[in-house]
Amino acid sequence: MANPRVTHYHLVLLPICLLTTVMLQVVISAENLVQLPIIVSPIHYRLTLLPILEDNSRLCGHVWIDVKARSETNIILLHSSELKILKTIVLPLSPDVNERATQYRSEDDVAVENLCFNSAVYHDSAMDHSNIALDHHLDGQKQYLSIVLGEPLKKGAYYRIGLLFTGNIYEDNTGFFRAKYEVGGETDCCKRTVAATQLEAIQARKMFPCIDEPDKKATFQLTVGHFFALKAINNMPLKSSAPMATVEHWVWDTFETTPAMSTYLVACVLTEFGHVETVYHSISGKDVPIRLWTHRHRLAHLDFALNLIPKALERLEDYTGIPYSLPKLDVIALPGYEEGKAMENWGLIIHSEMNLLVDETTDSIDKSIVAATIVHELAHQWIGNLVSATSWDDIWLNEGLTTLMESFILEQVASDLEHESVMLVFLQEVMRSDLLSTQFPLSAPASSYPTADEKFDVISYAKGAAIFRMARSFVGPEAFQSAIRRYLTKLQFSSANSTDMWNMINQEARRTHTISGRMSVARIMKTWTQQPGYPLVHVHRGKNGILHISQRPFKSEDVPAIDNATMAISASWWVPISMTNGEQRKFSPKDLLPVAWLSPRKPSMEFQGTMGDNTWVLVNQQAGNYYRVNYDKQNWDLLSQQLMRNHTVIPFITRSQLVDDAFVLGHAKIITYDVALDMIRYLSNTNDDLLIRRVAQSHIQFIEGTSENAIKNPEREKLIRSMSSYLNRDRKSRMAKMSTNDLRDLSTGDCDVGDGQCVNKALLLFQAFTSGSTLPEDDKSVNSDSTWCAAIRHGSNSEWDFAWNMTRSSELQSSLVRRKMLKAMCCTTDSIHSKQLLTRVLHPNIKQRPKDTSMIMNRLIKNPSARPIALNFMLSNFAFLNKHFRNPSVTSELLTAFAKHSYSSEELEKVRAFVMNNSNELEAGGVNRILAAVRNNLFWLELTSDNFRGALHSDNK
Repeated sequence: MANPRVTHYHLVLLPICLLTTVMLQVVISAENLVQLPIIVSPIHYRLTLLPILEDNSRLCGHVWIDVKARSETNIILLHSSELKILKTIVLPLSPDVNERATQYRSEDDVAVENLCFNSAVYHDSAMDHSNIALDHHLDGQKQYLSIVLGEPLKKGAYYRIGLLFTGNIYEDNTGFFRAKYEVGGETDCCKRTVAATQLEAIQARKMFPCIDEPDKKATFQLTVGHFFALKAINNMPLKSSAPMATVEHWVWDTFETTPAMSTYLVACVLTEFGHVETVYHSISGKDVPIRLWTHRHRLAHLDFALNLIPKALERLEDYTGIPYSLPKLDVIALPGYEEGKAMENWGLIIHSEMNLLVDETTDSIDKSIVAATIVHELAHQWIGNLVSATSWDDIWLNEGLTTLMESFILEQVASDLEHESVMLVFLQEVMRSDLLSTQFPLSAPASSYPTADEKFDVISYAKGAAIFRMARSFVGPEAFQSAIRRYLTKLQFSSANSTDMWNMINQEARRTHTISGRMSVARIMKTWTQQPGYPLVHVHRGKNGILHISQRPFKSEDVPAIDNATMAISASWWVPISMTNGEQRKFSPKDLLPVAWLSPRKPSMEFQGTMGDNTWVLVNQQAGNYYRVNYDKQNWDLLSQQLMRNHTVIPFITRSQLVDDAFVLGHAKIITYDVALDMIRYLSNTNDDLLIRRVAQSHIQFIEGTSENAIKNPEREKLIRSMSSYLNRDRKSRMAKMSTNDLRDLSTGDCDVGDGQCVNKALLLFQAFTSGSTLPEDDKSVNSDSTWCAAIRHGSNSEWDFAWNMTRSSELQSSLVRRKMLKAMCCTTDSIHSKQLLTRVLHPNIKQRPKDTSMIMNRLIKNPSARPIALNFMLSNFAFLNKHFRNPSVTSELLTAFAKHSYSSEELEKVRAFVMNNSNELEAGGVNRILAAVRNNLFWLELTSDNFRGALHSDNK
C-alpha cells in the first residue's frame, strides 16, 4: 500500500532520459494510490518455492510471470515486501498462447536448489541475450519492485518476467510461516513443524513478487521443494513428483494449474499429518475428493466436519446453481494458527484447530460456531474466490454475504445446531459497536485504515451480513437468490464491487415486483454502507389505529448530533418498515416484505394500522432489518403481556431482539429500565430461551459493572435484584426435577450463587470424574463445559488442585481435554486461583502454548472477578507476552477485548494510557482498534453513570 505521506518516488541509478513523459507522470502519482498503476496485466504465474523450515530457516524461489502490456513505458512495477531480488529478466513473448508455453524453457528448480543450498545464482546465456531488463530497485516502504527496461513496452504485447529471490519463513501466521506442535506429550523429543501460507490481505508479496491486488487475477502453477517425509498440499491436485537433482532425500512436487484467481488465495501446506477422506458428488457429475487433515491421533475429531462438508457443498451448489469449481478440496486443522481464525484458500481451506476439531466434550454452542465457520469458508469458494472483490475497499461484500449464508445453509443441513443463536449474538454485538462516533462506514476505503487487515473487522462481517439480510428481507428470498446466481454466473473468474451486486439485486427485485420502478437498491443500500451507525425507529400509536413512525440516528437522548447542520443528510437512511400485530401474527419470510419506507427526505410518516386499541404492534419482525425499534409505553406493555400469556406466539429471534432493544434503549436513557424488566418477566415461567437468558444476564452484568463507578443507589440495586430474580426463579424448580443427564444442557451461568441444587449436582458429577468412578465416554455430562465450570467456580481447593495437576500432566494424551479443563479453570472467582492460572505461562516447568495463553486471558477478561487481575498481569508482563505470542496482533486483540468487556472507567483509562505510551510495540491497526473500543465503552458508561431515578417506575410516554 502506498504511503500518502511520501512526496517523491526514488529511482536509484535511473537515467532520466529512459523515462517517457507518460511514465514519469504515472510514477509520481502512484505514491498516493493503494493500487499499482496499470502497466501490465498478469496472465500466468509459474512459481517455484523452496522453504527451509528448520535451522537457518529461509525461503528461496523463482517466479515467471506472463503479462500483457497495458502502457508504453520502460518501467514495470510489482509488489514485493521483505524479499531480496537476485536476478531479473524480462523477455518478449509470442502473442500465440501455444507458442508461449514452449518459449524460454528453463530448469527453475535447479536454479532454486543452487541458490538455497549452494548460494549460487544460475545464468542462462540465451535468456540473458534476449533480456530487456536493465536494473531493478526495491522500495521497502511502499513495497514496490521497479524493473527498469532497456526499451519501452509495446502496448498489447506479451512479456515474461523472471525473478530469482530469497525471503523469510515467518512465525506470525503471515506469508510462508511455520508453527511448532507436539505429538504425544510435552517433551522436546516430540516436537514437530508444520508450514503453511497466509496471504490475505496483502501478504502474497512477502512470498513472491507479484501484482498483489484482488482484481489482478491470473492462473498459478506451483512447484514446491521439501524433505521427502513431508506431504505438500496445494490449491490443486499433485501433477508430478521428482527427486531433487543436487540434494538427497528432498523432492520437488509440481501441482496442476489453478483457474484464474487472486494472489491472496495461493496456498501451500507442508506437514506430516494424516487425513480422512470422502467423495462429494457434484451437480457437474464429477466426483470431488475431500480430504481433512490433522494429527494422526486426532483424526476421529474430524468426523463432525467430514459429515457436514459434503452436505454444505450440496446446498451451496443448489443455492448458487454453480458447481464447485476445483477438482478437489483439502481442509486442514493447523496447530499454531491464530485461535478462531480460518482462511478460504481455493481448494485448500485452513482452520485453527478449535474451528474444525470436535470431540465428545464440545458443547452445542461451540459445535455451532465450528459449523458456522466451516460453512463460511465453503461459501467463500464461490463468493470471494470465484468472484472476488475489485479492491480491499469492498472486502465487506465477500465477508458479509458469506456470513449471512452460514445461517440459512445450516438451517437446511444442521437444524439441530444453535445457528440462530450464533447469528443473533453476532448481530447484537455489532449493533452495540456500530456507533456514529467510533466506527468507519462499511464502504470506507482501505486507505482509511492503518493496514488492509483492519478492514476484516466485526463491521465487515456482522454489519455486512445484517444489511445483506435486510436486502433479502425487503426484496424477498426468491429475488435475492436469483440475483446471487446472476452475479456469480456473469462475473465468475472475475471481480466485482458492491454496485455490481446492488444492480443485480435491483433487476431481480423489479422482475419479481418487490420494489417499485421508482426505487433503486443501490441508492437504498448506499445509505447503509456510506455512513456508520444505524437508525432508531420510533413507533407511536395514535387514534383510530394510526401509527406515527419516524427514524433518527441511534444515540443517547442526551448526546448531541455530531454535526447538527448535516445530520438530516449524513445520518438518515432508507428504512424498510416490515410489520405485524397481535391479530395477524405474520412472521414468515414473505411477511418480512416492507409495508412502507422511511427515507432521508421523508424520515417520518403516518401509517393506517388495522389492529384494535388493545392489540400489540411489532415492527421489524425476525430482526430482518438493521435497526432498533422503540414503542410507546402502551405497546411495550402489550408485548410483555403477550410474552407472559404465551411467549411462543412471538418467535425466538423476535423475542431475543425485543429483549436486547429494551435493555439497550434503557442503557441509552431513551426509555426506562422498567420496560426491560417487564420484557424478561416471562422467563420466570418457562424453561425455554437459554440464549435470551444469556442476553439478559449480560445486560444485567453491564448494569452491575457500571454500578462500581457510581454512588450507591438503592433503586439500581433493587432493579438488579428484580431482573435477576426473573432469570433465576424457575431454576430451582428445574433443578429439583433435573436428572444427571440433563445437566450437560445447562449454561455456565445456570449454577448461580444460591442455586444449591445445581451446584451440588455439578460437584457430584465432577467428583465422580476425578475419582474415576464415571468416565467421560460413559456419561458426556461428566466432562461438559457447564459441569467443570460450575465445579471450579463453586468448589473448594480440592477441585482446583485436581484441575491444576491434570493440566500439568504430560501423560494426558488429549490436548483437547487439557484445554477443556483450562477453560473451566477460567470460571474461578478466587483471586489467588486467577493469579496462579495467569502465571502458568511463566512457570519454568510448564511449556504453555501461545494459543492456550490467549484462550486463558480471553476467558478471564470475560470473567468480572478476574478481569482486573488479568489486566494488571498483562500490562506488567507485556514485553514477555509479546515475545511469547510472536505475533503483535494477539496482544492487540487482547487489549481490545479488555476495552470491550470492561465497565470500569479506571480500567479503560489504564488501557488507553498504556496504549498511547506503548504504541510502537503494537501493530498500527491494533492501536486504532483498542482506542475505538475504549471510546465505545466510555460512551456507554457515560450514559449509565447517573440519573437512575425512576428506573423502576415511569409513565414512559
